[in-house]
Amino acid sequence: MARLRVGGRQSDVARELHVSQSVISRLASRHRTTDRVQDRPRSGYLRTYALRHRHATATQLQACLRDARGTRVSRQTIRNRLHRFGLNARRPLQVTRLTPRHRRERLQWAQDHVTWTMQQWSTVLELLHISLTFRANWKSTHVITISLTYCE
Repeated sequence: MARLRVGGRQSDVARELHVSQSVISRLASRHRTTDRVQDRPRSGYLRTYALRHRHATATQLQACLRDARGTRVSRQTIRNRLHRFGLNARRPLQVTRLTPRHRRERLQWAQDHVTWTMQQWSTVLELLHISLTFRANWKSTHVITISLTYCE
């Protein structure tokens, strides 16, 4: 900033520091308004909200910030901030919707097998090799991955 105060040009300072001229312009503007070049302190609202709502997407967080604070920021800025906090932006899981036919077939299958005995299930399990994998996620709940392989 001292170099600019004594009449240096922003483009010359930018070239010396190997940054774009817009960076120097932004810092000079910030220095004129706040008398310093550091980022202004942020409230921490985004971090707090993201921690309380772990599955919120960047779009949902964007809407929350706009509604609660009147702050308009891009989804990319939200992702950048979350990354800085050590959090990841969430992407909604795309799940194929069940059709009415799928529902009927599932219900029919469940009704056909609800009265099966352990003996009947054991004959099925003998034909299948079942491997279970338990992974603990951040909430300490267990995710079960089942892979079925037909063995003869």
